[in-house]
Order: sequence, then C-alpha cells, then structure tokens
Amino acid sequence: MIKKIIGFIAFIIILLFGTMLYSKNSSSEVAGILDQFNPLVPKTELYVKTTTPQSVNVYGTATYKQMAANKNGKTRRITFDGLTELKTDRYLKIINKGAHIESYEEVLRYQVPEKALKEIDPR
Repeated sequence: MIKKIIGFIAFIIILLFGTMLYSKNSSSEVAGILDQFNPLVPKTELYVKTTTPQSVNVYGTATYKQMAANKNGKTRRITFDGLTELKTDRYLKIINKGAHIESYEEVLRYQVPEKALKEIDPR
C-alpha cells in the first residue's frame, strides 16, 4: 500500500514538472490552462507596449500576440485578450502565471522597470 501511495505522489510530481516544462515558452490556450492550475508555476509581472491587435471578433474583443519582458529584461511571447481594442503605444503591466494571463493594467513609462523597457521599447 505504501509503495502505491509513493508511486502515485511521484507520478503527480513528474506530471506537474512535465506540464511546467511543456508550457514554459508557449503562449497557447492549453499552456494557459495548465499553468493556471499548476502550483509549481509562479505568479509574475510582465510588461508590454501595446500594438495593434492580431484580430478583433464581432463582439469587439481584441486578441494581442506580442513580446513581453519581466523586470529583469527576460522576454517571452504572450497572447492576451482585451475587452476592447486597446490604445496603441501604451504600457501595460500584466499579472500572469506562466501562459495564463490573470489581469493587466495601464502604467506610465517611468513605472516600467528599466531592463524591461529596453526590451519592449528600444528607443
């Protein structure tokens, strides 16, 4: 009985690490769902400079696919939806858990960390 319990726990740990590795550099919907429920994926903040949306559906929801950077300047491609089409050339702070986007808010340029700003707005 103990061997079965230890085997099951080991299976769960391997499964969690596997899903974390699978979704590490992905911005797909499946990766977002896996990251949302994976306790091994940390919650972080990313920064983007808004661009024009990839698409806008009939309800006005805009989908964006763009590069984001964390406070250390490490970049990753993300996909997120805006309730409406966002104004371009604005800065957003995005709260995410891997590929799962939890929320975003507009911030001013000086509120974006310097290393992130160099990656998303190399003026």
